[in-house]
Amino acid sequence: MAEPTGIFIEFAIDEKGIKKLLNHKFEKAAHNKKLGYYFCELLYDCNDNPGNVFILNYHVKTNKCFIAYVLNHFEKSLIQALIDSLQIISSLKSPQTTEYSIVSSTFPEVLEAYKITDGNVAQTNQALPSDIVTNLMDRFWSFSENNAFPEPNIALTKRNYFYKNFKNYYKKYLGYIEEIERPHKIAKATKDNPYHLFDNFYTYDNRVFEFRNHTKQIIELPQSDPVSFRDVAGIKADKNFVYNAVLAPNSPPSTIKVGAFTKNNPDAIWQWVIMEGIDGESFNYVKEKWDTIYWKDKNAVFIYKNKELIKLEGADSSSFTYLDFCYGKDKDNIFYLDQVIPIDVNNYTLNKNGFIYDKKNVFHYENQLELDAGTFKVLTYESEVNPFMGEFIVEDKNGRYSYNRKRKDELIRPISTE
Repeated sequence: MAEPTGIFIEFAIDEKGIKKLLNHKFEKAAHNKKLGYYFCELLYDCNDNPGNVFILNYHVKTNKCFIAYVLNHFEKSLIQALIDSLQIISSLKSPQTTEYSIVSSTFPEVLEAYKITDGNVAQTNQALPSDIVTNLMDRFWSFSENNAFPEPNIALTKRNYFYKNFKNYYKKYLGYIEEIERPHKIAKATKDNPYHLFDNFYTYDNRVFEFRNHTKQIIELPQSDPVSFRDVAGIKADKNFVYNAVLAPNSPPSTIKVGAFTKNNPDAIWQWVIMEGIDGESFNYVKEKWDTIYWKDKNAVFIYKNKELIKLEGADSSSFTYLDFCYGKDKDNIFYLDQVIPIDVNNYTLNKNGFIYDKKNVFHYENQLELDAGTFKVLTYESEVNPFMGEFIVEDKNGRYSYNRKRKDELIRPISTE
């Protein structure tokens, strides 16, 4: 059929229902087996087939959803999965409504029609209500400009075109597509046309480079694998190695003084080196992605200190977890940063103020407090917003005390009760 042809439907559904519709299981979706991602496939396909059009619009005030998928070169097999999804729509649409979906050219010439009632979809050969086809075509053409439809990337920027939650699905779908296409794009990358990995990292000729702007350097990461190269909470790694940026031998210092300020030295010479003894494939951060304290691989646990990853001696990688407030633990020990502290790993309390204690010892971050752990209590603290900072009033069986971590010369001051 020469005329663009596709499937059209408009149906009543509340916003809770439309969210359920997008999230509904749909085995024919290639990604994540959800109907929302199948709709994403249809929209994405329009990039490679400019004559195709996909629309998913939801009008919040009228609680009406309009879906259209039109093919420049029509084959029914290409819309069959969308026809199958009508059964899902029938179960989620507003109850006690009768809706119609048509397979039609944009002329329009109706090829098939489906009657949709509560939980039921039936192809119908009966004449449709006179306004059904007209209303569906009017809705379809209302999204055009001068009888032409915008490309997907432009349509996504328009107000009242795609339902907002569907845009979120599509954004995630593009990430999925990028991962699928990434190895092919990396293989094709050249020095004149490098492939952007992330941040300032690019690849060409199957190698990874940092384009370091403030020193105007292009720095290769040795023996790097661009396909698996990734950022692990600020640390760069691939399937084989973990990398660290260091000053090159004989480089000028990394910073310079400018008046009262210190700034990065544009003449510094940096290089990337492999951090020996760390397994790149299993390397990952421990719990916190943004404020990371610990990393580990299959063999060891690490902390970033003095601009490099330092191995925590004696830490068991398989059982190591992050607690909070810079504390970690494994099956044998409690750690504060890179130090083992004498707290019973099997019987301890860590409160919201950052105090960790067992039956014998009390710690607040790096400070061991000479208090009776068995009767220790926090009475007051400065802020609910940051309950781990400021001055604390604490007590044990011997009395009350003012404690302030910043008061290095006198962490604890007894409070007189007289």
